[in-house]
Amino acid sequence: MKRSARTGRARVASASGQALVPALIFLLVGCIGLYVAFSSFQMTSAKIKLQNTADAAAYSAAVLQARDYNFSAYTNRAMIANQVTAAQVVALKSWIDELGETYTPSDLDKTIAGLADHPAEWSTPKQLGDSDIAPLRATLDALLPTVARNIGSLNRALSVAQATYHAATVNSVPDTADAIAQLNQPDTHVTSGYFTSARNAAQLAAWTSYTATITPAGKLGSDEFADVATDPATLDGFVKNRDSSRSVAPDFQQLNDTAASVCGTTASSFTVRVTHDGGTQLRSDKSAWQSIDASTAALVVSCFGAFGAVAGSGGSANGNITSFMTHPPFVAWQDWQGYGGYFNFGYEGSASPGYQVPEAMAQQFSQGPGPSLDPANGGLLPYQELSGLALASEAPRITIEVTRNTNTLVKTIGLQGSGRLAVVDNAAAGAMRALSSANAYFVRPDETASGASIMGRLLNADEWARADHATEYPSLFSPYWQARLAPVSQEERAAAQASQMSEAPQAQKQ
Repeated sequence: MKRSARTGRARVASASGQALVPALIFLLVGCIGLYVAFSSFQMTSAKIKLQNTADAAAYSAAVLQARDYNFSAYTNRAMIANQVTAAQVVALKSWIDELGETYTPSDLDKTIAGLADHPAEWSTPKQLGDSDIAPLRATLDALLPTVARNIGSLNRALSVAQATYHAATVNSVPDTADAIAQLNQPDTHVTSGYFTSARNAAQLAAWTSYTATITPAGKLGSDEFADVATDPATLDGFVKNRDSSRSVAPDFQQLNDTAASVCGTTASSFTVRVTHDGGTQLRSDKSAWQSIDASTAALVVSCFGAFGAVAGSGGSANGNITSFMTHPPFVAWQDWQGYGGYFNFGYEGSASPGYQVPEAMAQQFSQGPGPSLDPANGGLLPYQELSGLALASEAPRITIEVTRNTNTLVKTIGLQGSGRLAVVDNAAAGAMRALSSANAYFVRPDETASGASIMGRLLNADEWARADHATEYPSLFSPYWQARLAPVSQEERAAAQASQMSEAPQAQKQ
């Protein structure tokens, strides 16, 4: 009995430890699986990071694109404001010159002195007016040319800045995208030469041709910048029309007298009334702002009748006015036609350009506006705008390709694997690449409608939204360009794959 018991115990002892073998095998397989999975996870993580890096690089390029368009919009608006100021300076110079000439001695004074019984009633107030106006005219004559040139120089600087900024934006995209890629992942860079390669030629051409430098001066026909600059809501009343009656006070620019010395009777009468006409308009070829101011005296002698005389006139302009007429060599009706529907320099007594205008205006126009206040930078200067009738709200896409060498994918030393346990990345030419596209787009959202939700509304939206709540089409006059990612086309993906596969044999030879 004792022997059998010992035998039983020996059998149990000999069976212990048999589970260790499968446990070790399972542990080995698990370790191998974990080893392979770890490397695979690094590969997957690297692919995700590479795509995120490509997205960041493409988005940064689109931000540059949007900033370029917004910069053009802000500078275009600034140049329009400066053009309005230039028109006001030209108008003020013409007006003060005409006012000064009206109050200085002229042939009109001689005519009145020969007809009026009391010519001092005309000449004395005129002398007082001349003494009042002289200091103001001297100040403006010294100041306005400098102001005009400074405004023109500022406009020229803005015009050049637009073109320079646009060119710099296009040229800086590859370097900026590469810097963003390396900030996101140091081992990643924009594929060398991709941005200017044949693969990207169509997109690069679409982007560079999406906008253009418009040179309006010297050309007839419509122009968007000129339309805005000459809009009735843009120009003030002083620029558009300065018609007035100079005979507004009892003692100035008017006369109520007798002409007994000429008519032979004390019952005769002699009256003088002066009216002023003037305005500023952009030449139809957009190369200069021109002003004319002129005063006409209406003289009525009871025994002779009525006749007119020039009381004074003045003119001013900027731009190159070597030929101040749009249609030389003679003054034609087209020369009285300005851009934007303006004509006859504000004179409203005629419905046709150059027809039955006051004699004083015609005389001043035939003499020319005088020396240009700003011959170098007057008129409308070159500006940036979208090419053609681009009503689509999206700018051309910018596609960025980033590259990361496969030997940088697995960072843990000793876990790269070898032999049958090596993780094959299947990357052509020893590199992993990713594509991403982005572009600028134009939108001016209207969140001021009464039905709009308070949640998510833009701050102070009522200060910049359109008053008419209408849809606004994209242009480089409104700074509402933003950036976003865009889908990568199948053609670009196929081209990228073909390019990388073509590099694989060359990499294997090396």
